[in-house]
Amino acid sequence: MRLITSIYTMEQLNNLAAYLDMALLECKDTSLNYKDLDLALAIDFCKKNHIDIVLSMDKIYEPTNIDIAKEYFIKYKDFVQYFYVTDLGLCNLAIKLNIEDKIIFDPKTMITNSLDFNSYQAFGFHALGISSEITLKDVLNINEKAQTNAFYQVFGERLMFYSKRKLISLYSIKNNTEYPKHDVYFKEATRKDYFPGEENINGTIIYRSYLISYLEELNELKGIAYGFMESYRVSDSIMASVLKIYKEALNGNLMLKEFNALNLNTNKGFAYKDSVYQKEELKL
Repeated sequence: MRLITSIYTMEQLNNLAAYLDMALLECKDTSLNYKDLDLALAIDFCKKNHIDIVLSMDKIYEPTNIDIAKEYFIKYKDFVQYFYVTDLGLCNLAIKLNIEDKIIFDPKTMITNSLDFNSYQAFGFHALGISSEITLKDVLNINEKAQTNAFYQVFGERLMFYSKRKLISLYSIKNNTEYPKHDVYFKEATRKDYFPGEENINGTIIYRSYLISYLEELNELKGIAYGFMESYRVSDSIMASVLKIYKEALNGNLMLKEFNALNLNTNKGFAYKDSVYQKEELKL
């Protein structure tokens, strides 16, 4: 397994460089969530420091902005190892440009069994993202039958909700009150948890209330080609420690005591508990 870590700023890239194998570069023009990364500087830095580059292009693209994606594909196809995309329409564009073998396609919750995986791998993508909302047993079963590289999140905030609607702005208008739009928490009236998120030019993004951590399961998962490390809302010092601990685990040295000492709010997500969908009671 190779670890792919999301990178949002040049400062973060500098601070984590010694621990990075592959960097997922998040920039404003192409990424769903972003900060202020200078893409040209980041690519140059990664080249000089022998860090493989994955360019994040995980927005939902429409006819009005698909040309931007095409420009980035053409401009950076010879400078980055792969493109990370979540939009099937963008995959179709990559196929037309004959760069499907540079695509890591992660439709988030869509690939939940080997039949799904086989359907997408027929397009010739470099890797496919397996859903984080299925059990670990199902993930391993998909990977065992796969003939294409698998991509799976093993640490960090997990995207729970995305809407192109700017919900904080709409709420501000409704209440005639200005609210912050970045580094905020959302809370539902019927839940105790606080869910971190953002509002930006792409809409509203909400993450789960905990960090996914599959450190203890890493030995089982190491047959998966790419393990995604989401650094959003994790300090550089903590992220450096996490990356070091995960790399040690991949080499057979499980530093669980050191990881627990970081006091992170971690959870196994759906690894051992399958999703349950209940129908509403029919009222006569």
